[in-house]
Amino acid sequence: MDERNIRLHFEGPKTAGHTVPAQVMVRALENIQQIVYLLAKQERGDVMKQRARVSRQIERTFSLICQVPENGGYALPQEIGDASDDFFEESEIKSVANKFAKLSEAIEAGDHSQVSQIVSDQVYRSAILKRYKAAQPSKRSGLLLSIEDYKQQRLLGGKDVLEKIARIDSAGKVHELGETPGYLIGTLVKMDFVQRSLSLKLLNGRTVQAFYQEDFEPTLLENARGQIQIHGNIQYDEKNDPILISDVDDVVELDLSTITIKNFDLNETSLSISPALSFEIDLDEESGVMSAEGDFGILVCAETRSALEDEIEEALQMLWVEYAQEKDDALSPRAILLAKDLRERISEISS
Repeated sequence: MDERNIRLHFEGPKTAGHTVPAQVMVRALENIQQIVYLLAKQERGDVMKQRARVSRQIERTFSLICQVPENGGYALPQEIGDASDDFFEESEIKSVANKFAKLSEAIEAGDHSQVSQIVSDQVYRSAILKRYKAAQPSKRSGLLLSIEDYKQQRLLGGKDVLEKIARIDSAGKVHELGETPGYLIGTLVKMDFVQRSLSLKLLNGRTVQAFYQEDFEPTLLENARGQIQIHGNIQYDEKNDPILISDVDDVVELDLSTITIKNFDLNETSLSISPALSFEIDLDEESGVMSAEGDFGILVCAETRSALEDEIEEALQMLWVEYAQEKDDALSPRAILLAKDLRERISEISS
């Protein structure tokens, strides 16, 4: 055994007979696998651009291989990478596995600077931390999950693991003193039509002032009682709290309703999806970043609803080209199942 080997260790009353509910196991495996994929993408220098898509080669190279369960509550050994696969590159896989171990240890220690050093890109970091959180069993299950290394030493886990992940995530969202382009979400509480300024009550209860152009007044008035997103140059105080938005260049309604995708375009072809895909939007109130997750393993992050929709369409285009249009003998067993699902639900629209 070496650094490519990890263990998922479940503890709690339901593991007394060395068993664990299937849904808890599947949830943990799916999310740990996605963390490894994201670290692999970063290792190869892929720019995520607010999306978390996984290529077929990364899927094959960095797949988790389940071993025989062991005693100790319920412990499931994992091996990162399939040594029998043609894409197997031991040094690269060990590097990713090593980063996974160090990242888990850094979260366990509450070391935000170390987490940021291992995963420097904020979009990657946000997506990975979301997966760490999602891997944990729900509180009502009565189970705890620890991630261990090949020596069976705990890397991350315990009753306070969710709090540790939340603290690390929040620490990464502190802005440096200065002015930064970005979106803020809040409720319009006051407008000055002469000065063309407004007061925006943020999700955390703080109020900031913003200066806008006359063109945005209709949108502001239409959404006077709802939440809006304002984009401009955000100024921060010495405590890293936003205090002012200048040069406002976009004002949009905050729409967190379900995204439904019935069709998408690829080059000159239109494709229909049946049944339609549904994506529930999750808003991180600290950062203002939205995420949407749905079928085919799609997880995307963006600052606006329209950007989320664009990311979903790009993810579908990639999946259709790299899986549905590929020959099965060039795909891994898991990828074949995904390709089959894509072909069954998506079809070209006749012109």
